[in-house]
Amino acid sequence: MLALLALPAVSQLAEIAGRTPCHLVGGAVRDAALGREVHDLDAVVEGGGEGIARRLAARLPARFVPLGGKEFPAFRLVADDLELDIWDRSGMSLQEDLARRDLTINAIAYDLATHETVDPFGGLADLNRRLLRAVTPKSFAGDPLRLLRLARLAVQLPGFVPVQETLLLARVSAFALPTVAGERIRDELGRIVGSSRAAVGVKILAEIGLYPGLWTYALGEIVPSGRVIDRLDAYERISEEPWARDTDEAARTAGRWALLFAELREHGGGAESALARFVDRGYLSKAEAQAIGYLLALAAPPESEPDRRLFLHRLGAQLWPAALAYLGARGATSIQDARSLAELAERAGTEIFDPPRLLSSEAVREITGVPAGPELGRLLAVLRKAQVSGEVRSAAEAERLVRSFITTGTPFAP
Repeated sequence: MLALLALPAVSQLAEIAGRTPCHLVGGAVRDAALGREVHDLDAVVEGGGEGIARRLAARLPARFVPLGGKEFPAFRLVADDLELDIWDRSGMSLQEDLARRDLTINAIAYDLATHETVDPFGGLADLNRRLLRAVTPKSFAGDPLRLLRLARLAVQLPGFVPVQETLLLARVSAFALPTVAGERIRDELGRIVGSSRAAVGVKILAEIGLYPGLWTYALGEIVPSGRVIDRLDAYERISEEPWARDTDEAARTAGRWALLFAELREHGGGAESALARFVDRGYLSKAEAQAIGYLLALAAPPESEPDRRLFLHRLGAQLWPAALAYLGARGATSIQDARSLAELAERAGTEIFDPPRLLSSEAVREITGVPAGPELGRLLAVLRKAQVSGEVRSAAEAERLVRSFITTGTPFAP
């Protein structure tokens, strides 16, 4: 715990609290005990919380944000590299406060005055054994979001697994998760699916009836999840291919989401309708859903090079590596074919994704006599498509193509 005392905010908090009992709790204590880097801090004080928080905010300095709280007040201090929540447990014993927490590994306190660790529920032993155990039988009933945190902690802490009794408690509370605000669910799901260890979290969600239950409105129903877990694992292996290692994180996360939604089709559910519900409930943003929907619509890559160039162009420079990993994980393309497409993308580069305009709109208007408007826009789109596919590669070839459309009267259908 010495690493915690070395933090300026912690040492100054101890000084300002003085004789008022003050303990660090939660993730900071857990991570310090594991030798992990500590980010956010949580502390509880026995009375005078607002005054302590305001004095500490002035000294650091940090922004002071009242958080309210139904049972007792809380205050957040925010600085460039700090987020510290101070909770006032006046009228509640430290053990009662710790009993309110979700898992034993988060129910450990560190006394800033005596430097003693307070561990009434065996959290340190569970840390050593890498076990995720509910503090009490009511741990999930008060805040169903803790069901997602259980999965997220298994993702965040490699090697940690829930004990069977905790999984059973979580399964009983699964039906209540939709009562939680959508943005809170979005944040936790995002941290699970946004990790390269997403398969670990999804396995737990399946074991407690949240996958595919949250997607299909069949909460608590246990459905075999082996295939989607295998596909998520395959996705991560393919994502380690040289051409995929630098994939944009948002695109890589979209690929994992798409695998989860695509699996609904195997259970007789609608992937697209579930995706729309996730947006409506606030579990995903419209931008995230757009990328996921694009991946869900993909079939096997085409075979001819012109069509493969168009295929990559429609995916875009950010999404194509995740798309190939997604198709590979679902068995819609082989690793060899994905590599071939990746070589084409890297070889052609901007010729596919952002080709320079060979003819300006003014030049096309002068050649064809087509005025500005939808017809001209369609003609320019036709020209761009021909350029991406490799049909035209120079201004002269572009001009010949445009003239051929005019002389033959071919409709401008990109």
